[in-house]
Amino acid sequence: MKLNIWKNQKEIEKTYECKEYDIMFGTVEDFLDVLDEAQTGTEEEITSIVLQRREVFYDLLMDIFPELTRKELRRTKIKEIVPLFFALFEYAKGSFASKN
Repeated sequence: MKLNIWKNQKEIEKTYECKEYDIMFGTVEDFLDVLDEAQTGTEEEITSIVLQRREVFYDLLMDIFPELTRKELRRTKIKEIVPLFFALFEYAKGSFASKN
């Protein structure tokens, strides 16, 4: 997973990367709550829910990328964050499948 911090609309200042992240069960519960709220599952609806529940996601992003600051988080693009959450959810689903 990676997260770009933008200097401006066209220039990336830095990129944080995380090769793997062990998801805690509470995090999975948070994702399931979000998915329950976005039953149709379109990217626009999930984006809207992420914005409404942003504090949970801010904390998660800062856990995945420990060097990330709140100030830098403000300079990320939502179009990059949403796919990151999709990838994280897929990883969580895969983790459950591999345990069974």
